[in-house]
Amino acid sequence: MAKRDVREPFIPERDKGLTPTIECIGLGIDFGGLTAVDDFNFTLGRTEIAGLIGPNGAGKTTVFNLLTKVYQPSRGRMLLLGKDTKGMTTAEANCAGIARTFQNIRLFKDLTVLENVLIGLHNEIRYTMFEAVFRLPRYWRAEKAARERALELLSIFNMQDMADDIAGSLPYGAQRRLEIVRALATNPTLLLLDEPAAGMNPAETAELMETIRRIRDMFKISILLIEHDMNLVMGICEGIAVLNYGRLIAKGTPEEIKSDPNVIEAYLGKKGC
Repeated sequence: MAKRDVREPFIPERDKGLTPTIECIGLGIDFGGLTAVDDFNFTLGRTEIAGLIGPNGAGKTTVFNLLTKVYQPSRGRMLLLGKDTKGMTTAEANCAGIARTFQNIRLFKDLTVLENVLIGLHNEIRYTMFEAVFRLPRYWRAEKAARERALELLSIFNMQDMADDIAGSLPYGAQRRLEIVRALATNPTLLLLDEPAAGMNPAETAELMETIRRIRDMFKISILLIEHDMNLVMGICEGIAVLNYGRLIAKGTPEEIKSDPNVIEAYLGKKGC
C-alpha cells in the first residue's frame, strides 16, 4: 500500500466537491522558543467524522485551541467553510460554527441540566434587554422555544428526564454527555470532542460511538475528536491524522494508520538492533 502524503487532503468521497468545513494550511504556533505545532495541514469534509491522535504531549489540544481561536497561530492560516479566520476571537469562532468539549469537564455544576443547555443556546436569543426586563411577549415566546429546543437536544442522549437535576450531581458519564449536548446547542458546523470517552466504561463508549454517528447524520456536521481509546477511534473515524512532537506524521484511513510504521514507532518506540 502506497504511503499517503501528509500534506495532501483526505476527505470522504461524499464530501468531495463541497467546500470543506476546515482547511488548515501550514498552521503553526510557537511559545517563546518552543514550537508546539508546526506545518499542520489538515482538511475536514462537511460530514466527516475524523480523529486526531498521538502520544501525550504531541500537540493535539494545542491544535484544538488553534481551531477554536483560543490561540492565534504564529504562521499559516485556517479557513472555515472557505473563509479565512485570521483575527477571529473565540466568541466569533463559536458564532461562526465551531463548538467544542474539553478534556476536563467544564459545566456550570451548580445549575440544572436544562439551564446548562439553555446557556449553550445563547446564539439563538432573539429578544432585547428591554423585552427581557419587562417580560414582553417576544421574551416569553423565545424562552418557551429555547426550553423546547433544549429538551429536544437532551433527548438525543435520553437525558430529558434529568432536565431539573443539578449538573454537578450527575454521574461522570452523564456529565460528559451533557457537555456534548451544550456544545450542540450552539448550532455548530464543526464539533470538536476532546477525549469524549474519558472515564466511560466499554458499554458507555459503545453507546457514545452510536450517538456520535447519530449526531453527524441528524445535524449534517463535521466532527473531529481527540481520543486515546483506539477502539473508539478505529471504530468510528473515517479519516485519522496522527501528531507527534507537534507535526503530522501520518494521515489516512483507520486501516492505513494501524499499519503505518511511523505511527507504531511514535506509540511504541523504535525497536532496538
